[in-house]
Amino acid sequence: MDKSWMVGRWPIVASCLLVLAGCMSQSMMGGGGVPLTNTYWKLQEVDGTPMPDAGAASEAHLILRDDGVVNGFSGCNAFRGEYEVINNRNLVFSRMASTRRACQNIDIPEPAFFRALENTAGVQMDDHRLRLLDTDGQGLAEFEAISQP
Repeated sequence: MDKSWMVGRWPIVASCLLVLAGCMSQSMMGGGGVPLTNTYWKLQEVDGTPMPDAGAASEAHLILRDDGVVNGFSGCNAFRGEYEVINNRNLVFSRMASTRRACQNIDIPEPAFFRALENTAGVQMDDHRLRLLDTDGQGLAEFEAISQP
């Protein structure tokens, strides 16, 4: 079988694959080019409740790592688990675990934050904002991309 036709077309095929890969990742990036992964996402709102400024040491946040691991802080407890992006638009958390500190006088509604992670089925990104959505497309929590403290 003559494979010489493939030699000249290989750069074209490779270019097409790179373009397709770039298009696929576009929907998981905000308008400002903030990537979903390896970004420090500070919790701004959960269950319709805006978060007060808690200071960098105790602010609720999450970081989605490239390897499918999510970790963060709820305002009281550290957490870790796994996540999966499905069809480049759905986001699902699994195997979540957290420390069990009994925190007093915190302003972060930790149970609502963990419920939001548990019920996440989708994600919406624009500019520097990340919104976790339920199966009906309703907002569960909103985060802002910031520089790590």
